[in-house]
Amino acid sequence: MTFRLPSRPLPLPLESAIGYLLRLGVANDFASLTWLQAYRKHVALEVNDFEQFFLQATGHPVHALQQLWGPSSSALPIGPEKKLGIKTTYWNLHHRRWCPDCLREKQYWRAEWLITLQVACPVHQRTLHEHCPACHKLVGWYSGGLTVCRCGQALDEGPTTTASFAVLEVSKLISDKFATACGMSSSEPVPATNLETLLETVHLARLLDLIWVLGCYTHDRSLKKPLKVQDHHRVHIALPIVESGSALLVSWPQAFHDFMSELSDQSQQYALDLRLFLGTHLQALSKALSHPELHFVRHKFEQFVSDKWKGVIVNRHRFVNQYVAEHHSVITAKEAAEMLESTRKKVVALVDEGHIQGWYLASQGRRRFLVVDRESVNRFQQGCDGQLFDLVGAAKYLGTTRTRMRLFVTSGLLSPAYRPGGKADEYAKWVFKKVELDQLLGGLTVRLHDTPDCKSLISIAQICRGRTRDGADLVTILRTLQNGVLQVVARDPCQHGLQGLLLDRTQFERWFASILPEKQVFALAPAARYLGIKSR
Repeated sequence: MTFRLPSRPLPLPLESAIGYLLRLGVANDFASLTWLQAYRKHVALEVNDFEQFFLQATGHPVHALQQLWGPSSSALPIGPEKKLGIKTTYWNLHHRRWCPDCLREKQYWRAEWLITLQVACPVHQRTLHEHCPACHKLVGWYSGGLTVCRCGQALDEGPTTTASFAVLEVSKLISDKFATACGMSSSEPVPATNLETLLETVHLARLLDLIWVLGCYTHDRSLKKPLKVQDHHRVHIALPIVESGSALLVSWPQAFHDFMSELSDQSQQYALDLRLFLGTHLQALSKALSHPELHFVRHKFEQFVSDKWKGVIVNRHRFVNQYVAEHHSVITAKEAAEMLESTRKKVVALVDEGHIQGWYLASQGRRRFLVVDRESVNRFQQGCDGQLFDLVGAAKYLGTTRTRMRLFVTSGLLSPAYRPGGKADEYAKWVFKKVELDQLLGGLTVRLHDTPDCKSLISIAQICRGRTRDGADLVTILRTLQNGVLQVVARDPCQHGLQGLLLDRTQFERWFASILPEKQVFALAPAARYLGIKSR
């Protein structure tokens, strides 16, 4: 046989389950929640959870349960779906918390007041109460009436304490997201604020995590374990934590950047180990806020590490996404060598000479690791038209020998981009810019000639074979080309480098004839050519 209560009020929207049990008892002249155990024993009501008790004691339809949320009495546990995936840490059943104005307008206990981090009423813009205004004691669920303390004082009265702007913004956001999580829309549509836009895709459970972690590490940063807060369900304990967390969110992202700068050890900016730079708190914060919904926090954290830490991001730093790792300002010497298409030794030499910026990171042992500034490599690479050559590579590119490359440098035709200490005996370490080698080849705009063997053209190879002794040696020809006296008119597609440069024969002969009077001694063939007679 089912014994139903005489008075059975319907649940109200967003009412707390434990608050409904209190209101149900008051409607049937029971003073406090202590009536539950006596009633169940008296009528021999065998129920194991809140849902069964609600249906048998009230007879209301099942859909009426959709109005009730939050945890219930320990004697009548409620289904986990009513807790909205919120951690037990964020639910408060230790004592009551309320807004006197809301309680005066409608006498029922809202479920959102049970949330530990909901410390203010966004409607009346005041902090929640938890103490009786008369006896100044905490008001428990098992003492006092619906809106009356056990001392007889009405709970809908009391002094008003105004909450800060940041706390009210976060409280309104918690209230709106709580209503959304319960399947109800917020009270009135209002234009989206910057905070609402930032946290639009964040669900209530993640929002509470975010406020709690940021608030604890900001307010209690001096503690070894800031997240372990005693009596955090008390308003005067939770309020400064919410205040600190909400201040970061309202002034996002600058306030968060300043917060990370204060927590990190700036003296370890050049440390090899990232943990030394971050410190224990930022490492813990990174792990605590790793949920995908909090991607914007992760992005700012990674950006801060990339901008401020001068170490190298490697595969073991799993918290960093691929984009940040590829654009980090610091790279290894090996990566710099790959960018410059050179060797690590040449990168070390470029760093020593100041052409690119680099420094050594020391490990806990005796080893040192060279790291390089990515931007300085890019600047050097752009200044070199994107490519560098060592002595062997430059000789191959110009189609000549290493001995002639040294001759070009000695005669001033080429100037190495890097020349260690200016010592000629270290010429093997010379580095040349591609753009300078291209200028020696007459520029990249020189066209290929279809018939390079025609009589109107003469190649540098032909000149060097027949005119070197008469003053038209390779160095003289190249210097004349640099001075603009002669011009490269085409390129032989069958010849590589300098050997394939083609000059206008008429222009060359005119120039060659002009330099012959300067000679005092001639060989037989040049002498005949100078006199305009046959050599035999």
